[in-house]
Amino acid sequence: MKSTLLLLSACVCLLSITPVSSHHGRPNFLYDVKKTLEGKITYYRWRNPHTYLEIETKNKNNETESWVIEAGTPTALRKLGWEKNSLKLGDIVTLVGNPDRNPDKKILLLDHVIREDGETFYVASRLRPPPPKKITKRLANLPSVIPSEDLSGTWMRGPNNYLTGSYYVPPSDWPLTKLGEEQAARFDRFDNPSYVCQERGMPFFTVKNYNFLWTLLDDRIVITQQQYVAIRTIYLNQDKHPDDLKPSLMGHSIGHFDNDGNLLVDTVGFPAGVKWGLATSVESSEQKHIIERFTLDEDGLGVTFSLTIEDPVYLTEPVIVNGTYYKVPEVPYETYVCDIEAAQKGL
Repeated sequence: MKSTLLLLSACVCLLSITPVSSHHGRPNFLYDVKKTLEGKITYYRWRNPHTYLEIETKNKNNETESWVIEAGTPTALRKLGWEKNSLKLGDIVTLVGNPDRNPDKKILLLDHVIREDGETFYVASRLRPPPPKKITKRLANLPSVIPSEDLSGTWMRGPNNYLTGSYYVPPSDWPLTKLGEEQAARFDRFDNPSYVCQERGMPFFTVKNYNFLWTLLDDRIVITQQQYVAIRTIYLNQDKHPDDLKPSLMGHSIGHFDNDGNLLVDTVGFPAGVKWGLATSVESSEQKHIIERFTLDEDGLGVTFSLTIEDPVYLTEPVIVNGTYYKVPEVPYETYVCDIEAAQKGL
């Protein structure tokens, strides 16, 4: 099994998918336009997968309007100094963010909010510049980044590391079977499983744009993810997968460190018919097989990885996806419970 892992991990010549253009999971927003709103908070939900609020404001005709404001995840907001009670119903606030491409839709992707007392709270986005480093004392008091020596610690996926080259877009250059092509052609962004709090499992888990906590134990690696209920376990002292595997979204993973310190992982044991289980709009089958290689940077602040994805029901040949992680402060996670109202609020 170890020799197989080494061979397959090295076969990058099969097909290399390199991420290209950035594409946010909310393509309906105008990222080059900033809009400012002032008003009273009438709705506020500190929930996963996104925090939302609504405000009442006046338009240029002095008419009252209600706007929906999308912020980040609770865990991401905590990293920027937010707390659940940073805002509350009835607060008068000034909000700056990106409006929807449709001017008739009153929804704003939040960049930052200013309370009446002048306190400013920012929202991070990979498509917008980071907030000022010294906003307030609360940001200065956040934990520092600690280098990793063995892949353990908290990581964030690097920019533009997507399965298919862009965010929530079907694969345009994958070697899909006829069935896979038919499913990709029927893509509907409103059919996203996350809108009904349904998970996709592997390989999407590896490239999700949220924090990962890696815990290295004697016989396994346990990976928890900020926006995921399931916990992934990579077993380190097993030469082969059990014969009586029970299929699961995460599959069964066995791994080992090679002589150069690379972590090589082999995962099988998936159920059939997982919605968007292979890529956006493309299902996966019980024949899905994923091989991963993780390499820790010398400074302990980054990881490079590759995934070799096989599924003969939907792919005519394997696909290889490359990506990176970068080290982030060890901030406690918000307990994840997907709230369907919050998941669908942006719709």
